[in-house]
Amino acid sequence: MAIFPLHPDISDVIDNHSNKSDSKVTRKFSLKRINLTGLSLLSIAAAACGSSGQSSNAPNTTSAKSTTTTQAPIQLSVSEPSWQLKAPLSRMVLLPYGNNGAAILGGLTAADTSASGVFALNLKNGSLSSIGNLPAGVHDAGGAQIGSHYFVFGGGSVNTVSSVEEVATSGGNGTLAGDLPQPRSDCSAITVGGVTYIIGGYNGTSADPTVLSTTNGSTFSQISQLKVPVRYAALASENGFIYVFGGLGVSGSNAGKAISTIQQIDISTGVTKVVGTLPIPLEGAQAFSLGGRMYLAGGDSGSGNNLTSNSLVWAYSGGSNFTQAATLPLAVSNAGVLVNGSTAWLVGGEHNGKTTAVVQKLKN
Repeated sequence: MAIFPLHPDISDVIDNHSNKSDSKVTRKFSLKRINLTGLSLLSIAAAACGSSGQSSNAPNTTSAKSTTTTQAPIQLSVSEPSWQLKAPLSRMVLLPYGNNGAAILGGLTAADTSASGVFALNLKNGSLSSIGNLPAGVHDAGGAQIGSHYFVFGGGSVNTVSSVEEVATSGGNGTLAGDLPQPRSDCSAITVGGVTYIIGGYNGTSADPTVLSTTNGSTFSQISQLKVPVRYAALASENGFIYVFGGLGVSGSNAGKAISTIQQIDISTGVTKVVGTLPIPLEGAQAFSLGGRMYLAGGDSGSGNNLTSNSLVWAYSGGSNFTQAATLPLAVSNAGVLVNGSTAWLVGGEHNGKTTAVVQKLKN
């Protein structure tokens, strides 16, 4: 598969040590920040991922109450477009850009460096253009579009950070919009009914179980707490509920292991409960909604450095009820995920721990 050519001086800014900050419990990292504008923006070679939502993961935006009266068929068609990213990237924030595009904010490069670039990706032809920069490079952050601005919540860098970074959807240099109540990385975010929720994550020493809400990206309210604190969870919403799929355990017997718990948050009351289990334990999976159905794709199973990427895509119908809907061409975790019309896009991510540039699309 084609790999983006690196800028001739890229070795001057890439640290040779692995540095996923606090993102993996079992590893120690050091990190230098890199702006992806140092990568060549030549045309994408023809060739054949991923977080919270979103982050996660940035999961798709839905209304608080579903108005769908019929559901699309469970089976999805999966393919790779004739293009891919210009360089491997995972753990980015992926948000809508215009009618047929995606904004890529930050992320983790194949050299284990946090990116600070903001790019517009054309989903029709794969063309990529630089539109701005974050004040600081981060990965494993939550993200949301609120009004005419993109917001990046927390994330990992040299350390887990509390900063909220803001960039206009029209592009330009970003600014600091404020801070989360405490440092937070490995979190996911989802917007429901005009309110953005930040869920799961790690504060640098322990799990952060608080569920935060914001309507402006700079002030936050706690609405709930997870029953099972997790990092790298996948989020989707339906009928006023947010579903938290799996994640990486942080404490007790689950520490450092992918888990199978499904948690449900009632956004009107803040009540959180465990409602089911996944077919297999997963962390870093991608969740999205198409045609009135929730789907869960990819993710890693296992623990520590022995994580194996999953290629299956399931339709979720409540409780512990899953039906296989597709198989990904490439098993990925920690990809950017975005729904555009009737298509869900998985962008980049990691395959068995190796960062990839592959893009995959799933349609009803």
